[in-house]
Amino acid sequence: MRDTEKLYRVLSFIALSVGIALFSLHAQTFAQTHAPNIIVILVDDQGWGATSVKMDDHVPASASDFFQMSNLERLGKRSVIFSKGYAPHPNCSPSRASLLTGKSPAQLHLTDIIERHTGPLYEGNFLIPPEHIDQLPDEEITIAEWIRKHRAEYQAAHFGKWHLGNGGPEKHGFDASDGPTANAEGAGNPPDDPKQIFGITQRGIDWMEKQVQEGTPFYLQLSHYAVHLPMESSPATLAEVSTWSEGKRHTHETFAGMTKDLDQGIGMLLDKVRQLGIEDNTFIIYTSDNGTYPTTNPGNVNGPLHGWKASLWEGGIRVPFMVAGPGIEAGRNDQRVVGYDIFPTICSWLGIDELPEGVEGGSLTDLLAGTSENIVRPRDYLVFHFPHYQLQKASHPATAMYKENYKLLRFYETEELLLYDLDNDLSESKDIKTIHPEIVAAMCQSLEKYLGDIEAGLPTRNREYHPENDPGRNYKQRKLQLMREAYFIIK
Repeated sequence: MRDTEKLYRVLSFIALSVGIALFSLHAQTFAQTHAPNIIVILVDDQGWGATSVKMDDHVPASASDFFQMSNLERLGKRSVIFSKGYAPHPNCSPSRASLLTGKSPAQLHLTDIIERHTGPLYEGNFLIPPEHIDQLPDEEITIAEWIRKHRAEYQAAHFGKWHLGNGGPEKHGFDASDGPTANAEGAGNPPDDPKQIFGITQRGIDWMEKQVQEGTPFYLQLSHYAVHLPMESSPATLAEVSTWSEGKRHTHETFAGMTKDLDQGIGMLLDKVRQLGIEDNTFIIYTSDNGTYPTTNPGNVNGPLHGWKASLWEGGIRVPFMVAGPGIEAGRNDQRVVGYDIFPTICSWLGIDELPEGVEGGSLTDLLAGTSENIVRPRDYLVFHFPHYQLQKASHPATAMYKENYKLLRFYETEELLLYDLDNDLSESKDIKTIHPEIVAAMCQSLEKYLGDIEAGLPTRNREYHPENDPGRNYKQRKLQLMREAYFIIK
């Protein structure tokens, strides 16, 4: 009897092992044979509360009361919408490099906009910002290069804003692109193509249609110039917007028009995906490179969040983030996700198990499929590192760390530490570091280790700093200004 039981257990174990292996093989084979398409829509400077899609069901102001995006709403109805979606950095170039490589800007040492190294943001301040790299390095592996290495049948294209220098997308694994573009191409466009919204979209559509006709799976990234300054909107859209009733928070018609034009471009893309019959085999990711800027009215376009673009307050880095595609059941999720999770997520969709060394993101596939509530990353916290000045020196060198529901902010000028419980204080109005000193100590220890491990660039004391040469911004005033909101008027 015992021999029979042993044999039964052995056979059961073998059957279970074979079953698991076959399931794993089936999943990998499915990815390889079905070859899903990937589309990433990256918007420029779009705030968390600056669309008509409610990012958080419990926060009404996470959707605009004036800006309208009916096509994004259409995408949202079949997406997982992440209420805690984050850009990797509060500025453009670092976020873009991070999304493409799966690494944080801190690890990349790309912590400010490329080609910005001198001038008032770097000279004459209390601190000297660290040096940062000036382009996407050749040795960094992009998602396009990684797909090409492991799935040679795929084609990749990048249309719109690059802003990473070094030869542009086609030097970094993409088969087609607009070249090494930056901010300039987003300004002064014809009235019928504001911010190149429709041109970028049409180039993407034409390229996508060619891949479908040839039976080639693809990765397509559309990186829009909208809604970055300067504001541009088509005359027809502006005429329509002028008939809308103003919101209590949002009233800026040109910004609303530019947002509406962007939404029309999204609609063009979604319509073509459906017309080509690939909707059921195409993943679409929508997000922004950072939060938005203040418009000329004081209404907070980042929703109820504190701060703006170029700051590590929530308004600078919490952004729209949604994902749609095969096997994804629409809904909302409150797990914290970040732009560099996109790299390993795409790899998982394509059955690519190996990741380049140093990738810090975690795959969202199980989360999106509803089979897990956990995201597995190399570390159980997220770090956002911006050791530079910006916005007329109103944004100070700082680092933010997130673990569970807590956010720690470290400002380098004053060595001020702030702790917030974001689950209960979304507006970052109540510093609780004196209530939870043990949490501050533990997070500081992890933060110091992380910054040391990646040899992060840190600001240093400027021994030649003279407050009299820094009118209105002397060091003694800054500590107070760290603690309050500033409504900057950008003209």
